[in-house]
Amino acid sequence: MAGKSKILMLATCLFGCIAVFGLYESAVATNGMQVIGFGPLMRSMGGSGSALPLDTAAIMVNPAGMSELEGRIDFGVVLFVPDSEYKATHIPYFGGMTVKESSDTGVAPMPCFGLVIPVNDRLNFGVGAYGVAGMGVDYAASLYGNVVYTSFEMMKFAPALSYRINKTVSVGVALNLDYTTMGYNAGLTDLGTIVSHDKDSQLGYGFQAGILVKPTDRFSVALSYISKQSFPDFEFNTTAGKDKLDLDLPQNVILGFGYKITPKLRVAADIKWINWDDTMKDGPQYAKNSSNSGAWNCNWDNQWVYAIGVEYDASNIVRLRIGYNYGAN
Repeated sequence: MAGKSKILMLATCLFGCIAVFGLYESAVATNGMQVIGFGPLMRSMGGSGSALPLDTAAIMVNPAGMSELEGRIDFGVVLFVPDSEYKATHIPYFGGMTVKESSDTGVAPMPCFGLVIPVNDRLNFGVGAYGVAGMGVDYAASLYGNVVYTSFEMMKFAPALSYRINKTVSVGVALNLDYTTMGYNAGLTDLGTIVSHDKDSQLGYGFQAGILVKPTDRFSVALSYISKQSFPDFEFNTTAGKDKLDLDLPQNVILGFGYKITPKLRVAADIKWINWDDTMKDGPQYAKNSSNSGAWNCNWDNQWVYAIGVEYDASNIVRLRIGYNYGAN
């Protein structure tokens, strides 16, 4: 994967927005396979928010942020609307002609749900269930002389605890339970054909930990860690036998800042490191390749992502947000 992704989004939150509906273009809505933000509110802030928690999506980036939230329930859905295309030149199969295709991938809903329950004045319990990663294409039969299809979707369920040590410092941890589906028709075999790998689903796991420090009522800083999300091999029945593919999702480190400029105006900024080199440099790898399908060889490098968002209380019932997310890869 190469190139740069930039995003500029604006969202309005009315009447507290317990249920929020978002619509974004996936061409500018992912960092690699990870969505830029979890849920409509965080996405409207450009994916920032580890040090400025606004809703239960904070659990997914820094569970310590729950200490700043009162008891609440959030739910909604984001529509993932892919807009992908490729352009290739000098392909021997087509006599050196230029080939350009647009993907026919349809709309994919990504559910968002979370709750926070105060146990006492120091301890909070929470649960987040968010779509956190996805990608895919569906090209007509011109690339490799065959249809090319890929699909990857991941939902994370994260029970979490936060503890306020004192007025300045809070810590938090979360268990990650992941549900992922994957399928593809891609990668030529030794015979120059593409073997279909219909969707398989697997359950994975990982964990999160974070700290939130508030030196003043206006300023906050956060540091959080998201472990590698590990999965069993994805298994596919093909006409040549069973194929097994080893694919995990990488660890993340997030440094965040939050500042309340005025009681009505707040700004958040995050710097995220995604360790793609560990999971996607040479992978995914076949643990068993009965169909002799070609290696993926994604050759992804580690990624630095920069996110900033601003929230403004326009009135007692209207909040305006604008965000920007940049990730080079």
